[in-house]
Amino acid sequence: MNESNIKKPNAVASFFRNLSGQTIWMVFAVLVITISLMEPKYLTSSNILNVLRQVSIVGLISLGMTVVLIGGNFDLSTGAILTLAAVVSVNIGPENGPLTALAIIIPLLLGVFVGLLNGLLVGLLKANSIIVTVGTQFMVAGATLIYTGGQHVWVWSPTQFYEAISGGYLMGIPNPIFIFLILTVITQIILKRTSFGRYVYALGNNDDASRLMGIKTNLIRMSTYVFSGFTAAAAGILLASRVKNLDPTIGLGYEFQALTAVVLGGTKTSGGEGRIYNTLAGVLTLGIISNSMTLLNISYNLQLLIRGLILLTAVAIDAKRNQSVAR
Repeated sequence: MNESNIKKPNAVASFFRNLSGQTIWMVFAVLVITISLMEPKYLTSSNILNVLRQVSIVGLISLGMTVVLIGGNFDLSTGAILTLAAVVSVNIGPENGPLTALAIIIPLLLGVFVGLLNGLLVGLLKANSIIVTVGTQFMVAGATLIYTGGQHVWVWSPTQFYEAISGGYLMGIPNPIFIFLILTVITQIILKRTSFGRYVYALGNNDDASRLMGIKTNLIRMSTYVFSGFTAAAAGILLASRVKNLDPTIGLGYEFQALTAVVLGGTKTSGGEGRIYNTLAGVLTLGIISNSMTLLNISYNLQLLIRGLILLTAVAIDAKRNQSVAR
């Protein structure tokens, strides 16, 4: 064979092929160093805890979305699930022990139910996951508006336990941070140490091959959506406990923040590849950027533009990686 006919590796293709989700940790470190040099007070313990508290809600949604994406699907209904869970939680009126328990349990069950519905529609009907979850997003958002009559809901005197969900501290660290980190560790263990986790990766890599191997692909896919619904509902309870006076559209848009964090963390949009600890880096990076824009008094409209550019950049890198791997 003539050496001139041998296809030599393209340097750009090699770069993207070797680009892993761990790169986001380097980006995160560079951002922290740069911002701290610009504003020395940025790395104060109070500001660090404030950033971590802020990202806990998006972080919880991102955990479930990572699992769904690894399985080869999308879930764009999470913002609506968060809103429904938050509104129901507050509207129950957690002003005594039994009502507080219901204000936690019922929203979680609603999140699981919507996740189960998504899994059934995507799995059994073989429908496109983006279309299905956008459809359920509209359904859940509409149901929430009907439930509230389009009005704010609030609770005046919640129990100390309910307020402590988002307002309490453990060893000087806000409870939302602990909740997010505990669920992060649990999710990592599930994906890396259990048969279910291995099946999720197999499903994302090749659905048909997984089925031929005896994996119950519909059940696994459904379970990923149930988990996503659960984490979105948990995020809604955190938000409700913190705000306690809610607009019935408060959570819409969170799904795109979570998707940005997950893709930034290196989870492939085509499925089969992703790491929870890299999603954590994506969440933290977005939190740093958002907090910095607020400190710099950047207008909300411009912040939306920047977030959109970040998502498009992350998707472009993911697409380039997929093309490079295919070569």
